[in-house]
Amino acid sequence: MSLSALCLGLAAAGTTGTAAHAAPASGTSGDSGYQTKIIGGHESTEQYSFVVSLQKQRGDDPDGHSCGGTLVSAGWVLTAGHCVTTTAGVNDPKLYHVRVGSLDRTRGGEVAGVKKIVVHPGYTYADDRGSAHDLALLQLSSKVSKKPAPLASRTPAAGETVRATGWGYTKATGNDPSQLPVMHREVDLPVLAPDTPKCASNETDGDAWGIREGDFCTDNPGGNAGTCGGDSGAPALSKVHGRWQLAGVTSRSVGDCASTPDIYPSVAEHRGWIRGTIG
Repeated sequence: MSLSALCLGLAAAGTTGTAAHAAPASGTSGDSGYQTKIIGGHESTEQYSFVVSLQKQRGDDPDGHSCGGTLVSAGWVLTAGHCVTTTAGVNDPKLYHVRVGSLDRTRGGEVAGVKKIVVHPGYTYADDRGSAHDLALLQLSSKVSKKPAPLASRTPAAGETVRATGWGYTKATGNDPSQLPVMHREVDLPVLAPDTPKCASNETDGDAWGIREGDFCTDNPGGNAGTCGGDSGAPALSKVHGRWQLAGVTSRSVGDCASTPDIYPSVAEHRGWIRGTIG
């Protein structure tokens, strides 16, 4: 199965060349075609005050998980651009709300609505390929008290490790949102050099979902670890001086989930846009 985009949208499991997407919904309007999950990881062992579950109505569930996100200030959340756009444009912010700072996506933390969506001006949504600058900022309808994530000042280098996180599927099978884990999960992944051939393309999809300007790329230990549906938009973290920093945002897999490299827009490369938008 190749789930290149990792959010939960309309793409069915088994579709080739999707990106790290939102959690798949039952064909409701406004859903992205992308999908993402944590495979080969485990439930998170520490509290992250800044983790976000981006939620919307999914069937009978008013709090259906759609994508991950990160609190970057009291009133703003950073997620993936493809989580909140379709070929028709940017989705209505009133469709969404967020749960912030709880490892359980069904309870705890703080809940706020979304009043504004700002997609990176360099991002272009497409169903059949990934774009550079796959980022969006969500302005919350009310500020929250949880502690935001510090923004990394540099892109992770080859040979370093980042921690991918989220509530995505734990197996590369199925596309049923009811099977998403309730508890937050994580997996540590090694960073590859950006010119590594497998970061750029794969036999099935070519360069459709490969690395772009401003991205970094991680490997898949044992050929069965990484992100895939529901993890899109979630934080990739680096530890600096004992403190977690937001290094990247889960965007897509180059090919098959957990067996081909994962791609993340670098937060350091986009700090100017982030800070300029949130003020």
